[in-house]
Amino acid sequence: MPDKNDLLNALTRPGSVRFDANPAEVASLKELWPRLQNVAQNGASLWVLDGPPSVRNTRVKVYPTGHAAFYNADGRRFLFADPEGNPLHECEWMKEQGAGESKLARARMQLDCRQWLGVKPGAKTFTTQLDLKGQPGWESLTLDDLRKKAAEVWNVPFSEVKYFYKDGNFTHCGEGRYEIRLTKDGLYALPEETFDRTVFISCMFSLNWERLDLIPVVELFQSTLPGSGGAVFELIWGLYDDQSREAPLGPLRYRGLPTYPSREAFNIFSAFFIPSGPPGEKIFDVFMDPDRSQEIAWLPRKDPPWRYFRQANQVCLTVQDRFLYKATVFDDPAAIPYVNCARGARPSCQRQIAVRPGSIALTDEDRSREIPLNPVWGIEPGPESEKPQPRYPFGWRKFFDGNPPVTDPVKAIYTVPFYPEGDSEIDESSLQPMVLDQIFYYMETCPDMPEKLEKIDRVLVHTFDAAISGCIDSARERQYTVLYSDPEFAQKGAQLLWDFAAARNQLDALKRVSFLPEADHVEQAYQGKYGMIFKWIPFLYFQDREVCERILKSAADALEPGGLLLLAGPSPIIGLFDYYGLRALYHDPVIDMPFFRQHLKMCPENRVREDLEVFLAEKR
Repeated sequence: MPDKNDLLNALTRPGSVRFDANPAEVASLKELWPRLQNVAQNGASLWVLDGPPSVRNTRVKVYPTGHAAFYNADGRRFLFADPEGNPLHECEWMKEQGAGESKLARARMQLDCRQWLGVKPGAKTFTTQLDLKGQPGWESLTLDDLRKKAAEVWNVPFSEVKYFYKDGNFTHCGEGRYEIRLTKDGLYALPEETFDRTVFISCMFSLNWERLDLIPVVELFQSTLPGSGGAVFELIWGLYDDQSREAPLGPLRYRGLPTYPSREAFNIFSAFFIPSGPPGEKIFDVFMDPDRSQEIAWLPRKDPPWRYFRQANQVCLTVQDRFLYKATVFDDPAAIPYVNCARGARPSCQRQIAVRPGSIALTDEDRSREIPLNPVWGIEPGPESEKPQPRYPFGWRKFFDGNPPVTDPVKAIYTVPFYPEGDSEIDESSLQPMVLDQIFYYMETCPDMPEKLEKIDRVLVHTFDAAISGCIDSARERQYTVLYSDPEFAQKGAQLLWDFAAARNQLDALKRVSFLPEADHVEQAYQGKYGMIFKWIPFLYFQDREVCERILKSAADALEPGGLLLLAGPSPIIGLFDYYGLRALYHDPVIDMPFFRQHLKMCPENRVREDLEVFLAEKR
């Protein structure tokens, strides 16, 4: 348990407090420091000012694990730190002029990998104009009538539309016209630890951060950095704990228009909160029904996951109920945490941890190292024995012939799709997974595709770095040549591919997969012949007709007769297909793809290049 001086050191540690309003909070608390008295309460240690503990006079709470929350004069936490004083999250609270209650202005959370994530309440307001004049009975339509129509169109429960669209969201503009506004919170990566430079991740339906009742929907959940879910829920759990000190809060509900229930979401919710549902029904089944997810009530666990940063060993540990769940090594070029498999978890790429007497063993394939077990972490080996690794024919590094490329540990963490916050164009790497979905759709639509695929033995994947794993079929052995230019995306593609195949016992089918750096192997690769080629023409060349034609010619020359070209490139390039012996089976602009249209439901202002088209072509 940290003593009073250790707590002061955590409070004044360089970099712990970065928001503009909080240096004054630190100065105020330092001034009061000599007057704070220690009081034990419900297993926690409280440092209070004058009198029995209350929301207003409790300035520090030290949990039984040694984690500490620091509060301002309004009883709002502005800093939360682990027992060594490492900041886990920081909040900035502001009062509007004339308002009595402070509001959350911003929050930032340190991830296991030491990158930072930020939440900004009310970051974006979306506005829709609605004109009902001319529809039957438009003069007598009520706001509930509008909500019911919206519920029908969106195929969501009326109760959820009513929850998110209050009367204040509607402005009547006369003669059946309405302006409808909806404000959402924003989630951001913070490369420089503050909001001075942000990378937009996603929108979330706005939370009442001052009195929580909602579990947020992270709409673009595939764009979050590793560990984001745990860090956000650590903050939510802490705020719920603070807000229920004097008057109990009601349960939280998972709500959205629609919700996006998944097993992963259920697991992360369950780590911090206890679910309860309709009697006689399976909680998980109710949760997985998008129309019923909000029926599950979530109340906080007494002992959530606790994170411990250990600078001496360059590691962050996650512990719950004295069980070590995972360990993340700082500046790890592989960017994969180590997972404890003693209770059945499956590690990614054979990276697992085991608790031994006096130490923790971190194993990566055939590599292993140990770190001393610190009593502060409260970890016990438990009755579970160290689970042996399954035997695999090879590890993920084999795709690189045992020598994966040198990677930047920070950039490796940022290998997720990022979409613009406003009306900017989506960049190429973030578009590639979406385009690949369209290619799969074409392949499923083509009636004789199974027969065509049966004949293919050699495949080339080139300039599809952000979607490599999706280009490779682990169900059938083929020779795949993957030319990459981005080491971090290539590494992640290899890891995703290995995990997918290992989970299905299909690694033997991937023994002829080779990841090769483009600069060293592109000429040799195009001298071969392939039954299928995945090719993305970079935006850089879209306005250069000669370069685009050379790219198309190289791909066509490398295709066997009857071979398939899966191409993303400028729309006009189809005019060259016949000359190079290609026949377009399917093609569509990305702007018209159903997968992009689905994306617009979450980010309605995002744009794509109008001349970007997806082609499935066959060589005559």
